[in-house]
Amino acid sequence: MSMYPRFRGRPMRPSEGMLRAAAGLFRLHGRWGELLPLERVLCAVFFKEPDRVPVTHFLLGAARRLTGISYQEFSRDPEAAAEAYLAANEIIGGDVLYTVIDLSVEAADFGQEVVYPDHSTAHPDYSRPRIADVEDYERLEPFDPRRSPRMGMCIRMGELLSRKARLRYPVIGFVFGPLGVLAMMRGAQRLFVDCLRYPEKVKAALEVVTEVLVDYARALCDVGVDSVMLDTLFASQSGVSRAMWVEMEGVYARRIAEEVRRRGALVSLHNCGTRPYLDLQLEYLQPHLVSLADLPDDCSSLQELKEKYGRKTAIAGMIPTDSLLLETPREIMERARLQMRALAPGGGYVLAPGCEYPPNGDLVNALALVKAAEIYGRYQRRKG
Repeated sequence: MSMYPRFRGRPMRPSEGMLRAAAGLFRLHGRWGELLPLERVLCAVFFKEPDRVPVTHFLLGAARRLTGISYQEFSRDPEAAAEAYLAANEIIGGDVLYTVIDLSVEAADFGQEVVYPDHSTAHPDYSRPRIADVEDYERLEPFDPRRSPRMGMCIRMGELLSRKARLRYPVIGFVFGPLGVLAMMRGAQRLFVDCLRYPEKVKAALEVVTEVLVDYARALCDVGVDSVMLDTLFASQSGVSRAMWVEMEGVYARRIAEEVRRRGALVSLHNCGTRPYLDLQLEYLQPHLVSLADLPDDCSSLQELKEKYGRKTAIAGMIPTDSLLLETPREIMERARLQMRALAPGGGYVLAPGCEYPPNGDLVNALALVKAAEIYGRYQRRKG
């Protein structure tokens, strides 16, 4: 939970056993009354049925519209971004706060030129890659993410959200995986070829990137976030093979996850790839929560996903982002209802989009997700 007491500058966190016991108490409370978002999410993470299914709309840049700031302000100003996220939960609803801004954050601090559009997500300048040829892999150098412009912003944002959320909302820090950071500086297709043709050069860069990301995750934990979410996009059929992911990211991302656990925070994952390798990600990273956009490569239905993995990790996501852009609120609520029917029993589920809410999409469908959780996501209560 946020606002931990501190000892020598570091948060003093409850153990996992204490959190599990607290989740059991919150479950009992939820059978009689309303839980706080933090209590609700903690129940889900430890497979307890709360009062209702937790929900997050994962607004990200779309949240800026609720406070009237520009996309550039959202992308560069931690105070403005934090206020936008808080406004999103206060106005639309939602049970989680994040520090994620966009996927170019880490690459920008390694020297990648970034484009900041007026009305859309910041992204690398693809015409000016930081890693222009294979020799550039070995030219990356480590640095302190606390003193870097964009990661430093997200660390500051984590501090602000943790302070303002207090005991109400859980705050999840966000770190793009090592292979994803390289893809932002090289381009995914060229990176994949380099992994085959020049694996040692890529691994030299991965060592440097991982060193910085471990320190970044450590800094997020130290400002009080409750969990750190690693984005392991390429652990999927839209990324690299299973064996290559283990070699080129799994063993590196594991170091980040281990540091998060050492700091006493919970590990989360996000993977919006097609047919993700969930079994491998669980093996290497041992997350408490996994956000997905598609069924794992070894599952054919939501029911099979629940049966195979529903007691190994809490599951979030699975509402398609294109549906949020194209479907009506009534259709979104029906989609959410069917998904909750499959994934919610026994806890271990958070209703959410599979990835970032469409930045310029109508916010009424974000409200529809929250309403679906409130109407259709109720667990059985005791009669007074």
